[in-house]
Amino acid sequence: MSSPLDMVNIYCDGASRGNPGPASLGVAAFAGNEDISLGRFKNDEQIALFTIEQKLGTKTNNEAEYAAILQALQKCVELKIQAPRLHSDSELVIRQLQGRYKVKNENLKRSYAEALKLVTEVKPQLIHVPREKNQIADYLANRALDTP
Repeated sequence: MSSPLDMVNIYCDGASRGNPGPASLGVAAFAGNEDISLGRFKNDEQIALFTIEQKLGTKTNNEAEYAAILQALQKCVELKIQAPRLHSDSELVIRQLQGRYKVKNENLKRSYAEALKLVTEVKPQLIHVPREKNQIADYLANRALDTP
């Protein structure tokens, strides 16, 4: 018998206005394999398994993207979610965590090492998606930035 946590889709996004500039992250997780639209989510945010939105201070966009993935993976550890599908529109971060790109930026090396440790524990499927498939996480990240 399968539980709702057998298939979890997590969407992560980091935002930075200025790069570096004021930065934030947004994460939204959904049980099951249904494609949830931004409109439906805005109508009923309770359909999410969990959401995270947070201001990060001054960061680059890539630092914010890593922060979003770290928050998502830490929440998976906390909730004992294994093998989620983790979606991000950051090709750089996804490819680095897949071992396809090297991490050259010194500012990203610590986040990368931390994320890699969590990836080993959580065993997510890392999926690069186009921005338009990451609207809910983008919405949460921007809402965090816009909240006084």
